[in-house]
Amino acid sequence: MSLNKFFYITLLFFSYNVSSQMRVDLLEYKHRIQFSERYFTTEDNIHTAILPLFFESESALEKTPGQLTIHPAKKNKDGISARIYPITDLMGGLESGTMQASPFRYTAGIGIGTEFSSKKWYSSLKVLPYVSEQIFTLDSVRQNFGIDAGTTRPITGSLFQRSEFILAYKPHRIFTLSTGYGKHFFGEGYRSVFLSDHAAPYPFFKIQTSFGSIQYVNLYAVWNDNSAFPSDRTMDKMKFSSSHYLSWNIIPGLNIGVFETVVWQAKDSLAQRNFDFNYLNPVVFFRPVEYGLGSADNVLLGASLNYKPDQHHCFYSQLLLDEFLLSELKAGNNWWGNKYAIQVGYKSNQFFVDNLYLQLEFNMVRPFTYAHKYAVQSYGHFNSAVAHPAGANFYELVNIVSFRKEKIMFTNKITFLGIGVDKDSINQGQNIFRSYSDRNGNYGHKIMQGNRMTIFNEQFIAEYPLLNKIDLYITAMYQYRMSWSSTETLHQHFVTVGIRTRLWNIYADY
Repeated sequence: MSLNKFFYITLLFFSYNVSSQMRVDLLEYKHRIQFSERYFTTEDNIHTAILPLFFESESALEKTPGQLTIHPAKKNKDGISARIYPITDLMGGLESGTMQASPFRYTAGIGIGTEFSSKKWYSSLKVLPYVSEQIFTLDSVRQNFGIDAGTTRPITGSLFQRSEFILAYKPHRIFTLSTGYGKHFFGEGYRSVFLSDHAAPYPFFKIQTSFGSIQYVNLYAVWNDNSAFPSDRTMDKMKFSSSHYLSWNIIPGLNIGVFETVVWQAKDSLAQRNFDFNYLNPVVFFRPVEYGLGSADNVLLGASLNYKPDQHHCFYSQLLLDEFLLSELKAGNNWWGNKYAIQVGYKSNQFFVDNLYLQLEFNMVRPFTYAHKYAVQSYGHFNSAVAHPAGANFYELVNIVSFRKEKIMFTNKITFLGIGVDKDSINQGQNIFRSYSDRNGNYGHKIMQGNRMTIFNEQFIAEYPLLNKIDLYITAMYQYRMSWSSTETLHQHFVTVGIRTRLWNIYADY
């Protein structure tokens, strides 16, 4: 028996595969680069700004070489596919630039993934417990303080876990219902100012309605606030969010989107609200409902415009409004309540030569955007922003270049962030979990106000597929991070190598 066959028999307990199955793609950004043909499609019934991407295995998306489904063992007449497989994160290396007792850093975890799919059903479960000895940047840009980014808290000591569960049902070609415990992303960019996958996973229920060139999403989620007492589980405060996203492919390649969301606390000073069924209305804008309830829930509105001139280039943009008064904007007084975020970007999966991927992106967020009077109603979950990881009060440039040479994929990612953090205990609008009532006056609030920090971050990653069918890669990474302010300059170098299953984004680049 060959070594390759031995791996498949021992790692994949069983596998059935036929042409018509419901599939769900990964959120991991290098996966989206490698299989970019799916995300640069101009077909009018595919909406690539709504992630994770649901599709049928017989669709055009399945034609991409290297699809991650297991090598077919045999066909099942009922269209059923199932598998069990290992997932792992075994990475280790050295870090320099901080006064630590030991420069050795590592992440060591082995878990399990299961998947079942048929024409109308899909389920996926991934559980990865791991121990981690990493350096956490406590510079007030990241507010996690001992919480590994993308998770909640350690189970105990340095033992963490990442997990995801998705159960989807397609009762009709128009509707796709899904529920579980996971993350979501709205947008064509590397970042999103609407909703990203930066924070920890959360319970959710989602309805996707597709008709012609339009897809409409209702997403209901359960979040938690632990910003006041991050290490005390008994002090967590539950909150809920309800979001709508309308995506319309007007003509081939041209897409507009409309986004709105509302966040409210499960318990306020008057009563135990729990889930407010008034926000179940699938089509109405939230602001009239909010006023009708006499509440001051946190409502955000947004719009996007994306254009793909062909299947190799994409121009994208997002505009998010938290609060906004045109008269105050015209006055030019930098009123605190003009809270908004902007993203513009360009990406190409064939930038002049084959296999060369290029992405350029600009993001900016005004002070106090996403924040609220009460932390429990801020646009965050488990002490992490659910939109841009840096929170607010910043400018950012992102550059990603990726190239495939035979089986090896090289990716270089550079982020350049200019941000203003709190100074002298005064809220400068970066930390979305601080009350905007703590601000210093109503006017004169500019982006990067406060203690200005500039952060340059570069990651160079080389990946070689060890077992492509289960997304297992040999990975080597070098990361350089430089941050400077008026008081200090810090240089950090990280070199890590190991074996990792490509599943989730881990944002350590801000």
